[in-house]
Amino acid sequence: MTGFLNRHAVILIFPVLDILLNIVNYAYHLLLARQLSSVDYGFLNGYLALLGLLLIIGSALQWTVTRDLSQHLMNHYRVLRNRLLAVVGVILLILLYVLPILLPFTRINLLLVVLTVFFHILLSFRRGVIQAQERFYALNLSYYVESLTKVMATWLLLQYTNVTLALAFILIGMLAAYLVSLLQTPFPESTGPTRWHGLTHMIHTQVVMTLFFTLDSLLVTRFFPTFAGDYSVALRFGQLLLFVALSLSQLLLPRLSSLNHQKSFHIWERKLYLFLLSGLACAVIFYVTVVPYLIPLLFGAGYDLAGQYVKYMVLVYAGITLIQYEALIQFSLHRTSYLKWFWGILVLLVLSLLFVRQTVEIWLTGQAVVLLGSAFVLRFILPKQRLIAKKEERL
Repeated sequence: MTGFLNRHAVILIFPVLDILLNIVNYAYHLLLARQLSSVDYGFLNGYLALLGLLLIIGSALQWTVTRDLSQHLMNHYRVLRNRLLAVVGVILLILLYVLPILLPFTRINLLLVVLTVFFHILLSFRRGVIQAQERFYALNLSYYVESLTKVMATWLLLQYTNVTLALAFILIGMLAAYLVSLLQTPFPESTGPTRWHGLTHMIHTQVVMTLFFTLDSLLVTRFFPTFAGDYSVALRFGQLLLFVALSLSQLLLPRLSSLNHQKSFHIWERKLYLFLLSGLACAVIFYVTVVPYLIPLLFGAGYDLAGQYVKYMVLVYAGITLIQYEALIQFSLHRTSYLKWFWGILVLLVLSLLFVRQTVEIWLTGQAVVLLGSAFVLRFILPKQRLIAKKEERL
């Protein structure tokens, strides 16, 4: 038993640390929600939604570096970094000029968002190296430095906090994590040709996956404005399920990538899938039987409907988690053909959000049917073995 725990300590502890990290991030939102007016907090969430979309670039970069280093693939990362920063810089300058015309955004706040994105890209190169080396405690330290710095700055200056300072605290946290990463690992070795395909592939995947769990958050305020508060509380619990799955994915990507040419890959992947199904089944039972009673204890008596919504929300996020897992497998095998299926799922999800909305419960049921049904279909139509073909080998 001791030997098992020693060998699997990271897998057992890392998700727990990730859950605690999300609690720290929730503390940031709780502090700001209490300090800012509802209007200012709404503006802040607009900036955070934009930031979350732009941070996809760095997240995709981290996963790409992890996969390529795990498979000993060469890339000229310094050239990639310089070109990526140049391209992103042009896009962000355009947004800096256009967005204040279209939305009630200020350029000083957008500048803080731009700087955060730049440091996140630089940080992601080094996080990718750490993840590829399976140094998960060091990776967790990087995330904790970023979040704790942000929360501590918010807490210390809470009485002076406004939207601009809140965005500045995020930038300070990102900068602190980047400075720590300089001590944790060197920039990845740059050799060979510059490869873009893996990065653009992962950005494409991340954009589609992000839309899966952001569209309903945007539309609930339009279709069910009086229930948006209860829905948001239930959403927090649903997203926690996905966050745990993503933390496990960070553990699994290096191992999956290193096995992608071996015959044992298919067997190993099937066992992993069954383990994931078992975990999701336990999560569904827990969310249906326990979480509805936790909500009033954590959020007070004003969110009675959230306990009802969370029973449906867990099924929605179980479907998203399974779809995310299928993307991880295909990414490890260097396949891109699955993306057309993801766009098809997104179309079905949009249709369900627009037309199946008699009540919140029916609305959530429609989402769950689309996502769980799609995850089931993907399991049988997407190949799980390495095929040597030119169109699959392009990098």
